[in-house]
Amino acid sequence: MNKEELYEILLSDDVIDRIKENEEDVFSLVPGLKVCKGFDQNNPWHIYDVYEHILHVIDYCPKELYPRLAALFHDVGKPLCYTEDENGVGHFRNHWKYSLRMFLEFANQNYVNANTVSLVSKLIYYHDLRFKEDDINRIKILLDSFDEEELKILYDLKRADLLAQNEEYHYLLNDLDKQEEMMLTRYKGTK
Repeated sequence: MNKEELYEILLSDDVIDRIKENEEDVFSLVPGLKVCKGFDQNNPWHIYDVYEHILHVIDYCPKELYPRLAALFHDVGKPLCYTEDENGVGHFRNHWKYSLRMFLEFANQNYVNANTVSLVSKLIYYHDLRFKEDDINRIKILLDSFDEEELKILYDLKRADLLAQNEEYHYLLNDLDKQEEMMLTRYKGTK
């Protein structure tokens, strides 16, 4: 399997089934994904193991390459940074850094073009950061890093990520919508 075949699978209507049907080939391109299979997150936010969560995030993303490629890699680094607290709850601090490193290895080995690498890297890095209206420094960093269309893609990924988590936390989708609206309003105010 080459990256174009992987991209074709990622853009398919039945992406979860297609990945599972081609699992060994996908694992050969993204070896870290194999480690995610069966890796229990031990966290009330998550109802799936890391692998199933990733597949559902991809499926919830729009059928576009950037968000779906970012979704494929967004949590692939979780097994590398897993810790449990005193209550046995799993945590994945800084997992986006590990995931980003794995994406960059993939991109380098498969000659992914610079524009794709740039945007997908940003999406992976920022997918899990939360922003509040008074968090001026974080907001400025985000607005300096993304253009308007890229911000929309980031929030598509964030929504997909939340939808692939425990339903109990889906009420936060409203917060994400408000956050996106605030970011886009501020973005337009800076241009």
